[in-house]
Amino acid sequence: MAKRNAKKGKGKGKTLPAKVGKKLDPFIQKGIQNGLWDDASAVTDMFGQKIKDDRIKETLDTLGGIRTEVGQMFVADALLVDLSAILRQKRYTAHVQVWEVDHRNIPTAGGDRLLCGVFGQTVIEDSDGSLLDPALFNCGLWGEDAALGDDLERDGVYSVSVSCRDLETDVLDLRPLAGLSRFKDGDHDEFADRCELLRETFEVSDIADLEENVSRGRNDYRLVEGTVSFAGVKARRDGGTFGSLLLKDDSTTTLEAIESGETLLLSGITNTAIANRFGKYSKILALCTVKNDGQYGLSANITTAEGLVIVAPPAAVADEADGDDSDDDAADYFADIDDDDEEELVDVDDEEEAEDEEEEDEEESEPEPEPKAKAKGKKKAKAEEAEDEADSDEDDEWVDGDDDEDWDDWGDD
Repeated sequence: MAKRNAKKGKGKGKTLPAKVGKKLDPFIQKGIQNGLWDDASAVTDMFGQKIKDDRIKETLDTLGGIRTEVGQMFVADALLVDLSAILRQKRYTAHVQVWEVDHRNIPTAGGDRLLCGVFGQTVIEDSDGSLLDPALFNCGLWGEDAALGDDLERDGVYSVSVSCRDLETDVLDLRPLAGLSRFKDGDHDEFADRCELLRETFEVSDIADLEENVSRGRNDYRLVEGTVSFAGVKARRDGGTFGSLLLKDDSTTTLEAIESGETLLLSGITNTAIANRFGKYSKILALCTVKNDGQYGLSANITTAEGLVIVAPPAAVADEADGDDSDDDAADYFADIDDDDEEELVDVDDEEEAEDEEEEDEEESEPEPEPKAKAKGKKKAKAEEAEDEADSDEDDEWVDGDDDEDWDDWGDD
């Protein structure tokens, strides 16, 4: 009966097998010394999670399972690989204000893989308690880590333990600590004004100059201040959706630009939440990556957008589909670019054509190819697709024990 109660306790009184505890104790103490955890319970939880890891379950079974000493030591050695990496990384507490949060399934060769992309601003707290100035950040939560973002909301304030390789970049790349990072409700309130932070971090680029000022990588951002000529949600051929924003600025609305026949707006793709946020004629700051493909022309992936003057969007907005929208999602800045899969958009020269295309997309379950552009500036934009290997994410339920004999019951879980 005592062991049955231990199973239901979930987190109370968990201990490591004696030999495992002896092997891991120096690393546990080092983590306590470095402020990574307060006691052995964090590593004990990580040990239980590692047992459920699909990547080692088959090997663990061939060794006799977790009931055997050889199986237990195998899991301990696997955990040491993670612990050594954690102990080498410098840990920071990040106070974050979430601007964008996006959950998606990314198709890969090994099957769909979960991704939660988070973007916003952060104030980094060092181990000595000192606070750095507010900065932009992105954080890609892949596989089992994607569940960490399940409860995150736009405009929410949280604190989380992270690592960061370079605190001097324009947009900090925050990475979760394996088995340790959790987003907790935060009370930090000394964040910067969003638009001011964007302007302080990036110089505003004229749309007319972007062809000669394209992004050199997926984290090489451009900031555009423009007026929304069209915003809406479009259907993809597989039944999913993506957001579309067409932007104009002062550089594209001059008489000289109109008479030249050059591109008169920036065609951007984004997630549906951003596209539904603004109505036509809204003035916004859009942070994006820009490509100028020889075949498809100039296009942008919009990572985040903040309103300067907001016009409410139409009451009837296309619902976000349940299908995967990874092919077209502009929040795809966490993953490598894959040119094998692409979605094509038409870059039009006036709002009326854009609205016509939107109506056609909503009426047809299988959209027809976009009409050919008639003017010189009508070009197509390619979407980017993220690709990585699949991981599993399973709940951790296991028996705790004070000695090796108690661990014999693990095989019954």
